[in-house]
Amino acid sequence: MVPNDTIHGACSWRSARHAVCHHAFHTGFVEAMSGKPFDYAALDAMTEYEQHRYENGRELAWECRQARLTIRWTRRDAIPRALRDFITSRALRRRAGLPRTDPYRAR
Repeated sequence: MVPNDTIHGACSWRSARHAVCHHAFHTGFVEAMSGKPFDYAALDAMTEYEQHRYENGRELAWECRQARLTIRWTRRDAIPRALRDFITSRALRRRAGLPRTDPYRAR
């Protein structure tokens, strides 16, 4: 299976931070961590960029749950250390050219 997009992901926290700080990313992450279903009505009101960030947030929350991380993220401007560490570890693996470990990896 080959990923259906050309987005390769961030190779450092510095480049990932921009996406993680987006309001739609935060919303998607918090909703998914709390178990809320995908909000298609809200998605219709978003721009395409916001939709991507919302989905990215939900996907990352799911990956955190799969890694048995429970992350409470109450303020968008205060990214929890556990989330930052999780994202940074993925970025460093990507930069080193190591295989993907997320659930969406190509098989």
